[in-house]
Amino acid sequence: MMKQALLQTAFALLPLTGAAQRANLDSLYRCLDSEIGKSESYVRQRQDRIDDIHRRYLAAREPMARHRLAWQLAGHYGSFMNDSAIHYLEICGLLARQMGLIELQQSSYIALTHQYAATGFYPEALAYRDKIDRRLLRGWQLVDYYDCLHHLYGEMSYYSKDEAMRRESTKLANLYRDSLCSLLPPNDNLYLWRRIGLLNTARRYRDALRLSDLWLAQVEDDTPEFANMAFFRSEIYKAMGDETMRKYWLARSALSDIRNAVMDQASLWSLAGLLSREGRLERSNRYIEYSWNCTQRYNTHLRAWLVSPVLGVIGDTYKANLRTANRQLRWLIGAVSLMSAFLLASFIYVWRKKKQLSIARNDLRRTNRQLSELNERLSTNNLELEKLNGKLSETNKVKDEYIGKFLSTCSEYIDKLDAYRMRVNRKLKAGQLTDLMKMASSEQLKEDELQELFNNFDAVFLNLFPNFVADFNALLQPDSRIQPASKNRLTTDLRIFALIRLGIEESSRIAEFLRYSSNSIYSYRSRIKNMALCPRHEFEQRVKEIGM
Repeated sequence: MMKQALLQTAFALLPLTGAAQRANLDSLYRCLDSEIGKSESYVRQRQDRIDDIHRRYLAAREPMARHRLAWQLAGHYGSFMNDSAIHYLEICGLLARQMGLIELQQSSYIALTHQYAATGFYPEALAYRDKIDRRLLRGWQLVDYYDCLHHLYGEMSYYSKDEAMRRESTKLANLYRDSLCSLLPPNDNLYLWRRIGLLNTARRYRDALRLSDLWLAQVEDDTPEFANMAFFRSEIYKAMGDETMRKYWLARSALSDIRNAVMDQASLWSLAGLLSREGRLERSNRYIEYSWNCTQRYNTHLRAWLVSPVLGVIGDTYKANLRTANRQLRWLIGAVSLMSAFLLASFIYVWRKKKQLSIARNDLRRTNRQLSELNERLSTNNLELEKLNGKLSETNKVKDEYIGKFLSTCSEYIDKLDAYRMRVNRKLKAGQLTDLMKMASSEQLKEDELQELFNNFDAVFLNLFPNFVADFNALLQPDSRIQPASKNRLTTDLRIFALIRLGIEESSRIAEFLRYSSNSIYSYRSRIKNMALCPRHEFEQRVKEIGM
């Protein structure tokens, strides 16, 4: 039910799609040009697949395995290289006969008949037809048999010059087509293909398009089946006289052929013939040249015979255009001769003016050079000034922040000293000298104040540079990155480089602030620089640039 709904939606949108196809025909040609340029890569991909199967075929020892791989090779060569396809189909027949498998032998005869018929070798096709025993065929083998003979007699009817033979071949082709369709469900792609051909011949174009829409919905894009569907859809539009839609579907079919490295193709040279009649010779010649190369690789006289008239049409069009161009050229030569005399006089006049301009230009060049040098100096000075302004702005920001914190801290220390004085005074009055001695000898006050100092420093610094920790870690190797216990606190490593970021670079000053020895600070710095992603000598400069 869902699939039927999707198909109905697709059919409802087909008029809009047709309008879009007409609008995008030129872009489709450009896509074709691009794919032709990449065609050799598609050929290599197909050849690589064939080579892989061929290696397995050579390594196989059991007849059935060799038959299966030979059958695959024949399928891959079927539209790629005719001689090789026939060669491996003959091997399949030989192996089937050696194994005594009549069913496989019949399949080989059917496939050889179809291959010879498709490539114009009708005596050979008829010879293999006579080897097929109709009484032994069942299921899809019978379908292949009817389709093969329909194709054979259809080709013979189309290319025959004898009227009686054409009528007889047409009659047989129709008979086998009816037998084929009686075995297939109405939604099968092969059924739709043959039924569309019948409707198109009977000029029932709307019915043919309706079945073509169903066929389109059942095939994947850029597959050999899609190329086949698109070609026969173009044949419907050809019969309807809609050249735009015919070219669109020929181009879509040709694209699928190129992407699948199909050498037995009809779409591109048919499109080349249409374009040559429109006078688009450059593109037409490019397409027919590619088609001719494919025909040479596929190696059948039928395709060469079909492409030759298109080559002739393009050649005649070139000759006609050349004659027109020659007439135009003679008129142009006369006009150019008259213009030459005028240009000579103009040249003498311009030469004199040019000499005068050259002198003025030299003077102007010197002036411009001097001006350029002044501009470069000014630009350099402006850059330096901009850097200084940036540093000054940052310094002012740091200064303002730390002055405010300094004043706040001083006020807090005054309050703390006053509170400490009052405690000492109370203990003196109370005669608590022992407690007073304990207070004076304890290091806890110093530790608390140092911790308070570091906390204040961390808070002010992270307020100034909120992304410092992340930016600093980005300079380190992933397994060496530092994660503080709290997002509002810094570790000793981070404090050292925070001071460097503020411009305090001497290890002695850093040690004095953090209450470490200079050697310890030096060791900290060296250890961190060893973990840097960048060269050691660049690390501290990059730290100074954090937040700029």
